[in-house]
Amino acid sequence: MPSLPSWLREIDHTGDIGIRVVADTLPQLFERAAEGTFRVLTDLEDVRPAEATTIAVRGRDREALLVRWLSELNYRHTVDHRLYRQFSVASIGTEDDEWVLRATVRGEPVDPERHVVHTEIKAVTFHGLEVEETENGWAVQVIFDM
Repeated sequence: MPSLPSWLREIDHTGDIGIRVVADTLPQLFERAAEGTFRVLTDLEDVRPAEATTIAVRGRDREALLVRWLSELNYRHTVDHRLYRQFSVASIGTEDDEWVLRATVRGEPVDPERHVVHTEIKAVTFHGLEVEETENGWAVQVIFDM
């Protein structure tokens, strides 16, 4: 990855890759986790935020919600050949005993002449995953199965 923002750290994990993200708020944590995921995949500076897409996901708890969110984005990358650069969480909270996230993401189709896809993520894992509230805000570590 090129130089990383101060809120993101890459973690080597036995053949896989992980990221550690910190944020002031829970919505910002989910936005930054998504950005960190796409920083693993490509050089974000080359991705244009040309098209907006609305995404809604559900999970039994915050950890499951984060895995669903990142997995949905990775699915769209893999199957629909999309890259995303901007992530805006409109709402995150509980409804009907489940956590729900609604967001808008901005990006574009993969253009092999402009985009270098460094790797593919097979899965977003629950290994060591904990969305934690800290005295300075929020933090999470996510491990990707490469």
